Amino acid sequence: MLDNMYDVVIIGAGPAGLCAAIYTARAGLKTVLLGVIKNSNAYKAHVIENYFGFEKPISGPFFMDEGRKQALRFGTEFREREVVDVKQNTDGSFGVTDTERESYNAKTIIICSGLGFKPSGIKNEQPLIGKGISFCVTCDGPFFKGKNVAVIGHANYAGDEALQLLTYTPHVTVISHGRDFSFSPKILEGLEKNGVKLLKTPKLSEFIGTAKLEKLRFSEGSEAVYDGVFVALGVASASDFANKLGLMRTGPQNAYIVADSRTGVTNVKGVYAAGDCTGGNAQAAKSAGEGCNAAISVIKLLKGVAAYVDYS
Repeated sequence: MLDNMYDVVIIGAGPAGLCAAIYTARAGLKTVLLGVIKNSNAYKAHVIENYFGFEKPISGPFFMDEGRKQALRFGTEFREREVVDVKQNTDGSFGVTDTERESYNAKTIIICSGLGFKPSGIKNEQPLIGKGISFCVTCDGPFFKGKNVAVIGHANYAGDEALQLLTYTPHVTVISHGRDFSFSPKILEGLEKNGVKLLKTPKLSEFIGTAKLEKLRFSEGSEAVYDGVFVALGVASASDFANKLGLMRTGPQNAYIVADSRTGVTNVKGVYAAGDCTGGNAQAAKSAGEGCNAAISVIKLLKGVAAYVDYS
C-alpha cells in the first residue's frame, strides 16, 4: 500500500457525504471528506421544513453546518476543496487529487458529489441566489406557487426541471441562453403537451435586482420580467469521476452513477456512490440514507465482517 493511505475518501460535502463520514469515522476508519459545503444544493435551500427531527423550519446553511460539526466530532478530516482527479492505483487502491494539487490514497471511495450545478457566469448571479435565483425545483419550487418562472438551460436537465415546476405553477418558460434546444423525445413531448414555453434567446448577460430578482437582461439589450429563475445548466461532475474510474452510468445524458441504493455498490470494487449522483428523489433525507448505506458497506468490507450494526 502507498503512503498517506486513508480507509475512505468521501467526495462531496452534501447530506450524503456528511452522513457517510459520520458513520465511517465513528466506526474508527481513517476518513477524509473533500468538498465545498456551500456548493451543496441543501446549503442553498431557502428553508428546510421536511427533514426528520427538526420541528421548526431551519435554513440550509444551519442544517449543513450542524452536519459538518457532527462529522468532525467523530474524527473526520475535512478539506473544503473540490476534487479534480481520481484514479485506480496498480495495487487496487485509489488516488484522489484536489484543487490544491494535494493527493490522497484510499482503500475505498464514496462518491457523493451530487448533481450540483454549473454557475451561469451571468452578472449579479451570486448576490441573488435565494432571492429569486434557485438551482433546485424540488427544494424551492413550493416558494413559486402560481408565479411566472423561467428555467435557464437548453437540454434535458432544464426540461425536467421545467416539468417539475408545473406542480407549482402553470407559468413556466425555458430560456435557451444562446443555445439550440436539445431535448429527448420524451421530455420534449411532455413540455409541449403541458404548454411550457420554449423561448430561444440570446445569452443572458445580467440578473437585475438588489433585494430580489426583478428582471433579466439579454446580450443584445432586451429585457424580461420573471418572479423567479431556476438555473439548470450542465450535469454533475460525478460524470467525470465515472469516466475516470469506468463506472456504469444511466439516465438522461448518462448523468447518474449506477449504484445499489441499499449498499452504494458500483461496478468497480471499492467504489461506492450515494445521493443525487445516483438519481431518484433529490431530497436530503434520501441522500443521507444512501450515505449511511454506502458507509456501512465500506465498514463491512474493511473490517471483514458480514454484518455491522450501529444503533446508538
